[in-house]
Amino acid sequence: MTYCTPTTYQTARKEHICTNCCGKILKGETYARWASFDDTGFTNKMHMECLDSFLEDNEGRSFEYTPYCGERPEKKGADKSIES
Repeated sequence: MTYCTPTTYQTARKEHICTNCCGKILKGETYARWASFDDTGFTNKMHMECLDSFLEDNEGRSFEYTPYCGERPEKKGADKSIES
């Protein structure tokens, strides 16, 4: 059985790697962090939009994912205009 600590939301003091999409979490960016324990311990750090995508897909319930194998979803409210 897997145990997870509560999710905290932190501002990055240094660069991290998102455990979902492998993208950079830049210094100053807000990210979600929690630890999970099964046979070993693992610290999850995700872009907010990566976590939001999982929560939306699972209606806010817990979820499982394969670390470093996902794609980064677009940020909500991102400007999609193309400059000419």
